[in-house]
Amino acid sequence: MSKLLLNIVTPDGQEFSGEAKSILVTTDNGEVQILAGHAELFAPLATGRAKITFTDGTSRTAAVSGGFIIVSKEETKVIATTFEFADEIDVKRAEAAKQSAEEALKNAKEAADIEVANAKLGRAMSRISVALGR
Repeated sequence: MSKLLLNIVTPDGQEFSGEAKSILVTTDNGEVQILAGHAELFAPLATGRAKITFTDGTSRTAAVSGGFIIVSKEETKVIATTFEFADEIDVKRAEAAKQSAEEALKNAKEAADIEVANAKLGRAMSRISVALGR
């Protein structure tokens, strides 16, 4: 079985480094699954989910927002604004962030404020969905 060398980093540090069978991420153009031997790729990440399948067949899901995926012959690198594994997400905090973003969206009058509120709402909803396995 071919293995994928995978490195995932955020501004907070390294989230994962090791071998995997595949990684599925949400890009600005939809979902992309990367396997060993994938063609070189550079793509922006959208807010959504990532799923890493390990060489032993187990997998972990994470909520991701922003960043890039870079696939080369040597490795696959995910450079994300945020990357949180499902079992590490605080659902109560995500629910509170969702409510706060919804309230901000109701009160937003400027285009920039609406854009920020929508981004926060999307991130909160993604975190909740991933944490609850939806």
